[in-house]
Amino acid sequence: MDNQARIDFLKQLIEIDTAGGFEDRLAVVLQSFMQEHGVNCRLLPVMKGRSNFYAELGDGNNNKVLAFCGHQDVVKTEDPAKWQFPPFSAHIENNRMYGRGTADMKGGLAAMAIAMAELKDESAGLNGKLELLGTVAEESSKINHMQGAQRFAKDGYVDDLTAAIFAEPTNADIAYAHKGSITYRIDSIGKAAHSSRPDLGFNAITPLIHFYQEQERYFGELVAKYENPVLGRAVPVVTKIDGGEQLNAVPDHAELFVKLRTIPETDNDEIIAHLSRIIANINDQDHAQLSIEVLGSKIAVTTERNAEIVAIAQKAATDHLGHSFNVRGIAFGTDASEMTKANRHMDVLVFGPGNATAHKIDEYIDLDQYLSMIDIYKQIARDYLK
Repeated sequence: MDNQARIDFLKQLIEIDTAGGFEDRLAVVLQSFMQEHGVNCRLLPVMKGRSNFYAELGDGNNNKVLAFCGHQDVVKTEDPAKWQFPPFSAHIENNRMYGRGTADMKGGLAAMAIAMAELKDESAGLNGKLELLGTVAEESSKINHMQGAQRFAKDGYVDDLTAAIFAEPTNADIAYAHKGSITYRIDSIGKAAHSSRPDLGFNAITPLIHFYQEQERYFGELVAKYENPVLGRAVPVVTKIDGGEQLNAVPDHAELFVKLRTIPETDNDEIIAHLSRIIANINDQDHAQLSIEVLGSKIAVTTERNAEIVAIAQKAATDHLGHSFNVRGIAFGTDASEMTKANRHMDVLVFGPGNATAHKIDEYIDLDQYLSMIDIYKQIARDYLK
């Protein structure tokens, strides 16, 4: 494919609105594209109107299996009127393509799909297998997101992977580790009463404040005690608090939401168990009704710095970008958190085109970087599966 065809393909993907889901709209385009290039592929339904996409190239004569991984959904656009250009117009100006998903992560997904198609067209002699895993629900599920990655793992598609590259936007830096996360809601049930007679009710906010204080003490100890040499320390954030209906009534319900970014040294299950013990103590002391709902538990992902895939990616990036770049850990999570639960032995890289405009108004991708990443992905596949 020439560069214009490569850009046109990305434009086609950006013009498909997959904000909040609707991934089948994109998956059928990927399927048609791969079939045109003679690549074996299929759609794998996960939910109604939401299918994972799978494609494969090469053979099983080598134990090496490399996966290119990317999610098909994008975050919502908030207020489209605030955008300089319509968010699904794929407008090009000053060598940038603007639109929701250009950076996160249809740019990376398109680059991976084109790399695989071009390797097929060039009859690349891959000694092993190259796969493309396009997931659903990485961005767009409120509870336990990454259902597409979970399904790939459950159905055995991850079992034989020896390495996987996730095309999240890293501005062409190479990340070999990322944090995990725990997302949860603390629910407090009280009893409503008139504000002039609080003794007749039970204020749901009071035990929630008690929990917040105990949680802060625990998090302070956790953050001070554990540090990962690549990822640093755990990062807890209370992201939302809600309670009460009106100013003259004792609230009968309140809730608190938390997002905790974890590291390998802070076991998710142990943290959840400790929070449950705090809740049990407060319920006993305050005669409260607190409960915890875990909305998502994603594990931290680490690969050895000297792993073969890291060195191969470094060389490919240097060859095609011609400048220095960082090899580092990152704070955000990826579908790798779910896939590595099924395969703890595969090496993982997060390596994709795109920048800090991901999830923001006027999201864009630099087209030169996008085009370079296609060639980088091709070189990685050739060198890893030589």
